[in-house]
Amino acid sequence: MGTLELPQIAENQLAAYITSNDADAALEKAICDCELGHDATAGDFGITETAFRENWFHRIAGSAGAGFVVTVPALKRPFVIMNSSGQSATVSTGSGASIVVEEGTVRLLYCDGSNIIALTDETSTGAAASGFSGAMVSLGANQSVADSSDTALEWTVSNHDSDDFHDTGTNPSRFTIPVGISTVILTAQIRWDSDDSDIREVKFWKNGNSSYQGRAFLRRAATNNLLLNLVSPPLAVTAGDYFEVAVWQNSGESRDVLQHYSCWFSLQAFS
Repeated sequence: MGTLELPQIAENQLAAYITSNDADAALEKAICDCELGHDATAGDFGITETAFRENWFHRIAGSAGAGFVVTVPALKRPFVIMNSSGQSATVSTGSGASIVVEEGTVRLLYCDGSNIIALTDETSTGAAASGFSGAMVSLGANQSVADSSDTALEWTVSNHDSDDFHDTGTNPSRFTIPVGISTVILTAQIRWDSDDSDIREVKFWKNGNSSYQGRAFLRRAATNNLLLNLVSPPLAVTAGDYFEVAVWQNSGESRDVLQHYSCWFSLQAFS
């Protein structure tokens, strides 16, 4: 038996056409049939071996409350996922590489027996779907920064967030990496208050510190309403890593980073 478990004609079999017809019917089902009943409302779920063998197209529906994982059998075959659940779906065998299928997209995938491989880019099922993965946050109020003390900024306003990278209530300083993301690029713009004394700094922390390859850092003499722009290189990440914007100043007293439309922190993610 192969991956699709098609019936095989035995040597010298009588009425071999019956087995051949059964095999043809099973093959037709495997490349033409669809499973439309996958429901992500309860979160993570698995596709059974029978459903995976017998259906080429799988639609995920329901009303997911957060990003979730769809576990497929480790069987070699191409397949299609349509995600209409309201949240991103990470497709995985439970080992090897996974692929994130964004809400509102359809993707042609291949399982090689361990890894999930994307055979196409995302395609929109509606005019608004873009396939973008990332987030941007901003300050809800001015944040005070003590003299000569590294301070992580608290981002309490979510401007957009495709995959629950950020929580405005729990650890609002952080972008946290979910399952299915391998690389990120960080960008931030910081606007200081009206003071031109001494030095201003900004840098990205990873997992609470700055000791990692690719750390971006900027140091400038202060000017009134100084803007500092910072961009990271592409950074390799694993699920659970988190990033923050840390600022520093030495004016001799506390200074403010301003709540302003020109002050923000963003992340772009790649699977």
